[in-house]
Amino acid sequence: MTCLTFAAHVAHLDPMTGSGLLVLPRPADDVADPFAVMGSLHSSGWGNVIAQLDAMGWEPTQGEDGGVCVDGYLADGRQVIGLFGREPITSNPSLDEAADAFGSLCRAVGLVPMPA
Repeated sequence: MTCLTFAAHVAHLDPMTGSGLLVLPRPADDVADPFAVMGSLHSSGWGNVIAQLDAMGWEPTQGEDGGVCVDGYLADGRQVIGLFGREPITSNPSLDEAADAFGSLCRAVGLVPMPA
């Protein structure tokens, strides 16, 4: 498993299966751009993180609504979204391998179950 820390985002990646999670910063910690050029600190960081992940072969998993797939939240309220690697080392991981990788990622980030 690989952990990449950006300014306010943290990506946990399993290159073997192509599974990944991206921990977003707390919205309460965002800072608006007083010159209205970037929007906010976090929105500017988001674009940079996605561009860097894309260059490495990773992108956000698409949710049912067409947006990003929210996999859950951390105890401090930060949102966690899914990532997938376009070229995993194992081209067709078994269901058990994929489940084990996702479980390891969830434990690594401290993901709490989403409410039903």
